[in-house]
Amino acid sequence: MKVHELVARCALARESADPMKSVRGVLEDLRGDIAEIERTLGYISGVGGNARQVFYRSPDLTLLKVCFPNGRRTPPHDHGAWATILLLSGEEKNTLYRRDNGALRKASQVTLTPGSILTMRADTVHVAECLSDKPAIGLHVYGGDIFELPRRMWNPETLEEHALDWALYENFARIASKAASAPAP
Repeated sequence: MKVHELVARCALARESADPMKSVRGVLEDLRGDIAEIERTLGYISGVGGNARQVFYRSPDLTLLKVCFPNGRRTPPHDHGAWATILLLSGEEKNTLYRRDNGALRKASQVTLTPGSILTMRADTVHVAECLSDKPAIGLHVYGGDIFELPRRMWNPETLEEHALDWALYENFARIASKAASAPAP
């Protein structure tokens, strides 16, 4: 598989009446080709923030290869669009939150292993963390331009809400990574 073929399949699914479901279907079809997808995306390190992870970006679709090294945990954040993730390697725990009268409330946890798929609505807030010694590497597909959409993040210690700011996000990620677990309000 070539990158342009992967992008074309996701872009076509994005045009459907239910794009999140259709993109999930594309990723389900690709589950048996995880090694091939990893080879195809091998030229992308997947680290260093969204700008170094993206391999396709348009106003209604963004595709990234994301690599969470061992010990990395994100602060609570949203994507401003629906998201569908196919884990390619490693093990990744996602703590999902719902907003309740302006406050975050833990809703569930999902642990992804290679071949697992996680879909999240645009209003889903989550924390992602690598659980394995091997980096957690995933193919992330978003239903919008996540560089332009208004996005939110939360201080992992106080759960104070902020507009997404990458410098502050990295500071929050360092704090989150040192904590014993994801915030559990």
